[in-house]
Amino acid sequence: MPLPKIETPIFELTLPSNGKSVKYRPFLVKEQKILLIALESNDQVGIFNAVKQIISNCSLEEINVDKMPVFDLEYFFLRLRAKSIGEVVDLTLRHPTGYNAKQEVCNHASSLKLNLLDVEVEKTIGHEDKIVIDEETGIGVKFKYPDGELASKVTGEEATNDIDRATDAMINVIDYIFDKENIYKKEDSTREELLSFFDNLSQDQFQKLSAFFDTMPKLKHTMKWKCAGCGQDEEFTLEGLGNFFG
Repeated sequence: MPLPKIETPIFELTLPSNGKSVKYRPFLVKEQKILLIALESNDQVGIFNAVKQIISNCSLEEINVDKMPVFDLEYFFLRLRAKSIGEVVDLTLRHPTGYNAKQEVCNHASSLKLNLLDVEVEKTIGHEDKIVIDEETGIGVKFKYPDGELASKVTGEEATNDIDRATDAMINVIDYIFDKENIYKKEDSTREELLSFFDNLSQDQFQKLSAFFDTMPKLKHTMKWKCAGCGQDEEFTLEGLGNFFG
């Protein structure tokens, strides 16, 4: 006689990138094992791959986790975690510098509760993915958001300084380069040609392109709290999925 099957509840969320509704089930013990093994490895790429696999397993819709923006995947997983393990997590916070506003030493630990369902993807007003860097010639760059496939491959170990890291990040997410007359697809250029393009930008032009990363949607939540020891008002910002594991 076959064993009875346990029914699991069905939930629904809205993807921040496109407003699409997706139905999903909580992750089960088999998915919990996938996550625990990845966390024990302490390998960021492995952890992200585990997150993708769990989302793929639990989604009741046809989705391609490799083509989803990273912030969609982070948001999806956080909702999964909330419905699978618990919506509220306990946090312990101290003053970041060990001092309060009166420059008095305060090492008191304050206990807070965070409802994961309060965490949303923050979207910056004025953010653009198509950026003109030279008004006269119309030269600019169209970016696409880092997706699950890219996040599984990029480690950043090759870059030796901040400029190289920023350049690598830009090359990885270029959709195309354009001017007033033409569109130059990324796949039609070599990496050396793309590196040369960025190396010959002015500081101002480089900063305009860097703004894409500074302002693109991200999983972010700011908590206001009062120290239980000295009464000092504080703020604490959680950003990216790593802050919400537990």
